[in-house]
Amino acid sequence: MKFLLFLALLAGAIRYWYPAPLLPEQAVAVPYPQQLQTLATQRATLAAQYQQARTPAAKAAVLQQARRLLVASLDTAIWPAWYGTPWAFYGTTQVPQQDSIACGYFVTTTLCDAGLRLDRVALAKTTSEKLIQNLTDEAHIRRYRMVPLGQFVRQVQQLGEGLYLVGLDFHVGFLLVKGGQVRFIHSTYLGQGQVVNEEAATSAALRSRYRVVGRISADSRLLESWLRQRRFTFAG
Repeated sequence: MKFLLFLALLAGAIRYWYPAPLLPEQAVAVPYPQQLQTLATQRATLAAQYQQARTPAAKAAVLQQARRLLVASLDTAIWPAWYGTPWAFYGTTQVPQQDSIACGYFVTTTLCDAGLRLDRVALAKTTSEKLIQNLTDEAHIRRYRMVPLGQFVRQVQQLGEGLYLVGLDFHVGFLLVKGGQVRFIHSTYLGQGQVVNEEAATSAALRSRYRVVGRISADSRLLESWLRQRRFTFAG
């Protein structure tokens, strides 16, 4: 009996001095349309600040905030909603996890969801190089011919952190350079055939004889168009 009493007292002491760790609160999934509306509201706030900025330095500071918001929203809200959505050559869905989506439509649809006003269908149907040229200028575009995958990834990493579009021989997707890593986000026909976020250096889909890369997050004109909701004119 005394032994049982001792165990009870010991257990109480342990609970007092070493309480159980708090479990993290269950994350409540926010509906995708609501996430997009939140982003639109944040973008509109920055647009008003940009309109009120009176000096080049002030405008540049707002564009830097816009850059961070656009990239972070794609990385943490928009793309994750699409992970696992099936790939199909003719896939054109505009709703994550419903039907299927081709690689070009994944790029244009998620950019539209982020608030860029562009021709989702025309850009998805054109070549990957023309898609990139329609969104950014030559100052932000690099081309690579017959460059081994590992070397290509290192060269992109050296360009600096940010959001890139990458066009391949028969494919297109996003490259995200962040925290020393290069990730390839795309709707792929390989593997399970779905939207994925994978390490660029080991991605079979990133192997290509020709690659064109557009650093869209560095393009002030693109960011300003996003803030002011100017439409991108499809140049064919």
